[in-house]
Amino acid sequence: MVGPVKHAVDSPDRAGAAGLQAALERDLRAERWALGEKLPTERELGLRYGVARNTVRRALDALESQGLIVRHVGRGTFRSAPPAEARAGDESLSPSDVVECRLILEPEMISLAVARATQADIARMAECLRGTDEAPDLAAFEHWDAALHDAFALGTHNGAVIAMCRSLARVRERTDWGQLKARGNTAERRATLQAQHHAMVEAVRQRDRAEARRVMREHILFVQGYMFGD
Repeated sequence: MVGPVKHAVDSPDRAGAAGLQAALERDLRAERWALGEKLPTERELGLRYGVARNTVRRALDALESQGLIVRHVGRGTFRSAPPAEARAGDESLSPSDVVECRLILEPEMISLAVARATQADIARMAECLRGTDEAPDLAAFEHWDAALHDAFALGTHNGAVIAMCRSLARVRERTDWGQLKARGNTAERRATLQAQHHAMVEAVRQRDRAEARRVMREHILFVQGYMFGD
């Protein structure tokens, strides 16, 4: 049953699919809806969160690709969970292995995004960038940081690249990753990360593949250095 509209609680921090995706993902992970429970309709979600219906669809597309929901034509949208085998596989990946893999994958990923990203893709990147700029704490910063890298992957319009990046990104949800990031969380380091984020988005906007590739590599090497002392 759909509860009363509570804009003060439910509205995302900013309009747009990325903001709505974040709000719904938070609610799904907090078990606002039980596994298998039907979510409100697109129209009801639009009214509840104060966004347009096409924005709701984009947010639901992203949540479905994460395995958090499943949609059935004529029946509605239901809460699900990522496949068990994917979750089990993620547990076997060490954070250091994941960062090394990102160092191989993401510089070429963002280079492809430079070539293929649409204006809507770039707007999504900019929205995530605002999220990291305005994040009040490490948890919020990590959420929008992950969303920004996901936006770069989406900008490639390559299903295999998106799937690989999201598989690696799931390690961010683990406690060991959070502890490593928290250990190196200083205002100075966050400012460096943000400068790199801004430079990457600008390189995509300017269609500069070499610069995007360079900054992404520098960014991941910086993360690797303060997380693992390499």
